[in-house]
Amino acid sequence: MKTLRLLIILPCLLFLGGKNAFAEITSDEALSVFVSAGMAYKEGRYDAAIDKYNAILEGSRASGPLYYNLGNSYFKKGNVGRAVLNYERAKKYIPRDSDLKFNERYARSKIDQQTADTGQSYFERVIQSQIDFYTTEEIIMILFGLGLSIGFLYLVSLYANWRSSTRGWIMATLVFGILVYGFILITKVEYERGLAIVMAETNTFFEPRPDSTVHFQLSEGMKTRILKSEGNWVKIERFDGKAGWIDREVLEKI
Repeated sequence: MKTLRLLIILPCLLFLGGKNAFAEITSDEALSVFVSAGMAYKEGRYDAAIDKYNAILEGSRASGPLYYNLGNSYFKKGNVGRAVLNYERAKKYIPRDSDLKFNERYARSKIDQQTADTGQSYFERVIQSQIDFYTTEEIIMILFGLGLSIGFLYLVSLYANWRSSTRGWIMATLVFGILVYGFILITKVEYERGLAIVMAETNTFFEPRPDSTVHFQLSEGMKTRILKSEGNWVKIERFDGKAGWIDREVLEKI
């Protein structure tokens, strides 16, 4: 229940309170523009909706619902790349939202994926499911709660004269939980570092030169990982391990 409350409260705080105390747009203004953008979307004025949602973002008022609605607006415009990009950004705030999951899957069904994310072991799939299930803030709160529980229960055990075996079993369980969620947090941060979405169909080259041999193609909306950069070129890696160089202008970091 605690995690569920965090899921509901955190996006609202980020949207209404903002992440920046010196934001360029007030919470009342942001809410007004958000409602106006929703009306524009319902009327089929997708360009106007996009402009309004982006105005809120420029005012440092990011939230899951905002990115989700922006993704929907881009999808209606036929811009699959930016739709997927904003769905991915929305997942950082509301990863378990059913509407978001459905719309993202539908958008991805329109992409020529070329390759699936294969090769993961059962253990890797379990870890990936946990990475996708929680936000970074939620994992930090879980770790904080486990840490407090260790200190509190240890003091209780001393006061109540628990048997050492009982105290040891409880402490070991909590420490194990900290290790597990600590590992998930580190893995999540590492996994999300360098992730980017392809904004337009493009060729990938063996070397960072336009006259180099074409290695493979990337479709609009595909997710890749940035390995390194060199001038206007970036080396990316697909999730099947294939890597190559592309122009940085066709990539947008998540």
